[in-house]
Amino acid sequence: MPLLIKLAPGEKIVINGVAVENGGDHTTLRILNQAHILRAKDILTFEEVDSPAKRIYYALQCLYLFSDNHEQYLDSARTFMDEFVKAAPSSGTLIREIVDHLQRNDSYQMLKVAKKLVEYERKILEHAAPKQA
Repeated sequence: MPLLIKLAPGEKIVINGVAVENGGDHTTLRILNQAHILRAKDILTFEEVDSPAKRIYYALQCLYLFSDNHEQYLDSARTFMDEFVKAAPSSGTLIREIVDHLQRNDSYQMLKVAKKLVEYERKILEHAAPKQA
């Protein structure tokens, strides 16, 4: 069954590591085979990586999109997750969920959970920040 992706004018996506931008009106792409796809809103650029959870997301994103360096990105992601769970043991459930998806080769779901980890980290840091008077 094909995957239909609706793109607004100027909207960008990445398909198997290739950046694609809609240069016209609203359009619909029909993906007929298996592909790794991320919309621009789900893509984290290297410049945006400013926290441990974002490092995890970025490494997993690269693992998902660029199979040429699979082992490198996998090693980085594992290292970052180990460090994160040591610093924030309460994140263990999310980290285990990411690892489970990794083991099942369910990359897209892995990224969805990694996005939750970024949000979880934001809440932890927000809670730990001193209150403004």
